Amino acid sequence: MKTVTSAQMHELDRLTIESGISGKTLMERAGTAAGLHILDFISSLHPSHARRIIMLAGKGNNGGDAYVAARFLSVKTSIPIKIFSACRRDELSGDAKLNADRLPSDIPCEIRSELAAGDFLDGDIIVDGLLGTGTKGALRQPYKQWIETVNASAKPVISLDIPSGLNGDDGSISGPAIRADLTVTIGLPKRGLFTGRGPDFCGRLRCVDIGISSPLIEKIPSDINAIFESDVKKFLGRLDMNSHKGSRGHVLVIGGSIKYRGAPFLSAEAALRSGAGLVTVSVPESVQSPLLMRSLIERKISDNGSGFFSADAFPELSSLITAADSVVVGPGIGDETSIKKLLTLISEIEKPIVFDADALNIISRNPEIITKRMYPSVLTPHPGEMKRLLKGMDLEKMSDSDRLAQASILAEKTHSTVVLKGHRTIVAARGRKIFINSSGSPALSTAGSGDVLSGIIGSFIAQGLSTFEASICAVFIHGLAGENGKYGNRGLTADDLPGLIPETMRMISPFA
Repeated sequence: MKTVTSAQMHELDRLTIESGISGKTLMERAGTAAGLHILDFISSLHPSHARRIIMLAGKGNNGGDAYVAARFLSVKTSIPIKIFSACRRDELSGDAKLNADRLPSDIPCEIRSELAAGDFLDGDIIVDGLLGTGTKGALRQPYKQWIETVNASAKPVISLDIPSGLNGDDGSISGPAIRADLTVTIGLPKRGLFTGRGPDFCGRLRCVDIGISSPLIEKIPSDINAIFESDVKKFLGRLDMNSHKGSRGHVLVIGGSIKYRGAPFLSAEAALRSGAGLVTVSVPESVQSPLLMRSLIERKISDNGSGFFSADAFPELSSLITAADSVVVGPGIGDETSIKKLLTLISEIEKPIVFDADALNIISRNPEIITKRMYPSVLTPHPGEMKRLLKGMDLEKMSDSDRLAQASILAEKTHSTVVLKGHRTIVAARGRKIFINSSGSPALSTAGSGDVLSGIIGSFIAQGLSTFEASICAVFIHGLAGENGKYGNRGLTADDLPGLIPETMRMISPFA
């Protein structure tokens, strides 16, 4: 999905209205869809944290969206709603005034020049409809004071379109900005949500379709795409009724060592849970395996009692690689000198390979392993691994560049799809527009989360997607699974993630 600047979004709104869809209709769609996401957010909270909804309404269309959402929520939930407005009703105009006038009489609306800490109670959820994309330069009052008070309240916050105070074009801030836990962006995602300080302020992201036509969107230039549900749904279509394990794809996971015996099994289970028909895990012979899913195939490879792979394992691994549709190599494999030659031999086989974890650290010291490889590859570095890879390829100066530049240059240098992990994971490939993931939460910052991601990528490659498409699908599903865990941001473990994948895919597609 394209990201746009604030001016581009205003132009799309204008052209859509000129085409015959009224501004009133667009605002109704925006506020109603935002209301649905607010309800979904509320359902994820313990009831003690959802006792009242406070809507903050500014003078423009962002405030109008808040009025529509308030009216919608008053019908859909029994939770009390209260509005604080930054202006009198007679100061409003157009569709914002129309929707303020349509508020039910049982929703109290107070005109305030200031907010106080005492205005917020335990169990309040705050909805920010103050400025949206209307932020330009330094904030004026009352918005500056309101934003500071909201941020100090320690209450859950949902922003409509973009957190107030954040620049929608470049993600910059020139004063206080709302720190949202969820941002429901309207129409198309704004570029500033993904650049500059944007990722720090917008929390989880959702995008609502208000009916901007595809031909209009196609005319808008954009250098960054964002990954949302609609970008993934098309890849989760109906399976043939005569499907069998062979037609669903075979993934081989090569990893594990005396130090890290569980990592390859996390990858393998994730590959199965995300749709692969057959998954084989290859581990060193002397590594005691954890409890296996019975549907996983385990292949023990001779290691001479060392607990690590060596080049001697290649003949056995080669036949397994030939039988597979995709390979994931690296989870828990260790960083031993003995593995370098094996990794070099594996890389020379004509098979799509996902290089993860310690495989990346070995490549960082021996970049020829990947730079000379001519077959489809995926590299999945976290920021530390990215820094080491750039240094190993004499691109150390890029370590101080932004993440978009890092991912692009590494993809170009290695002829690979690069998945730069972290908050707002980036997917880059040579000759392709960059994609930035919209899903995810702090729950994913746990050991083993990356192993799960590599397994999902390998699974989608085995099911027939390109390395680039598979990476786009995998990072979104992985991120959304992290959001869906029942243990919150602190209690989720990587062991929980594979089990969340099927339901997450079912949320996206009726055919999952």
